Amino acid sequence: MHLRSLSLMNLRNHDQTDVEFSPVLNIIEGANGAGKTTILEGIAICGLSKSFLPTTETLMIRKTADFYRASAAALTDLGVPYKIAVQYAAGSRKMIGSSIGENLSPKEIIGEMPLIILSPDFKEITFGSPDHRRRFIDMMLSQASKRYAEESLNLKRILKQRNNILSQAKQHGTVNEDILEVWTGSFIETSAEIAHRRLHFISEFAPYFLEAYRQVTSVDERVEIRYEPDSLPPEITAVSPSIADLEAAYLAVAKRRKTEELRRGVTVFGAQKDDMYIGINGGNAREYASQGQHKSLLIALKAAEFEYLRNAKNEMPIMLFDDIFSELDKMRTERVFRNILNSGAQTFITTTESESLRRSLPGGIDVAFFRVTSGIAERIS
Repeated sequence: MHLRSLSLMNLRNHDQTDVEFSPVLNIIEGANGAGKTTILEGIAICGLSKSFLPTTETLMIRKTADFYRASAAALTDLGVPYKIAVQYAAGSRKMIGSSIGENLSPKEIIGEMPLIILSPDFKEITFGSPDHRRRFIDMMLSQASKRYAEESLNLKRILKQRNNILSQAKQHGTVNEDILEVWTGSFIETSAEIAHRRLHFISEFAPYFLEAYRQVTSVDERVEIRYEPDSLPPEITAVSPSIADLEAAYLAVAKRRKTEELRRGVTVFGAQKDDMYIGINGGNAREYASQGQHKSLLIALKAAEFEYLRNAKNEMPIMLFDDIFSELDKMRTERVFRNILNSGAQTFITTTESESLRRSLPGGIDVAFFRVTSGIAERIS
């Protein structure tokens, strides 16, 4: 798929921005705070219904305005036109319309325009807490599978209800056992389905990751990746368990930890607590990887995500790189840039200076350069 055009209205410091893109490479230059990243955010809103940065919807509305709107026109790999528009007004639900229908929910558009996004903030995937790695898995699987996207939302909804029941039980010293049992059953069913899909996903994803890391770095290093459920015994996940096996294991945990949950007033087990282990040379990357190794691991994860999504969707994802080249040394920059150009994917790159990227470009490539100044985007070549 490639993005033909993008329109932004009242998004951050962009009043009204309309741009048309190269189907191959687009380099967006601008000073920090000029609004270049906002163009990538607009693309993400059209593909994922939200920004890829940690923010709130109301903060994305331009000052003096009361809504933002992002819309895009794209073309699938089969040449089918695709249009999408997302509008948000403070205090209201998002209004989403696309080629597939009107009054859509976010889950209905996720994956229609598959995106691979890499930003300096994403280094927390290898550096940070399990929550960052779960979000990495969940977003990839949500783009690949609408069923997974729906179940992921269900888990959040059920968890909120169950936690409310446990919180009230803690406050009042008593609990309605029948209601708690109903929500516990729903929670176990959904957790088991999500854990089952994540386990299967890791087995599919690992070969992509190993190959991507080999291409990213010339150093001979051993890397591994595996799923680590927080609440389940290792012997369960080591034997390709069925959903029924996982439900039985979760039920045993629920019974064993019920007293603790009532005392604490919160759910203490489930798929929302799981992690993805990333290892390098026999150790946990969080603890043993160097700065350079963390960068290589992150790039490899994103390269593997690209290959996985391309095969899962049978559609070329669009690649968004937000100021990543300032984070990389010369060797990694050259490797990443070469792999980008060889992928065949439409690519968007933001940078504070484009001259070094210009020098790295091979002749004959279809590239568009843009300069963004105070929320105004101008095509300069």
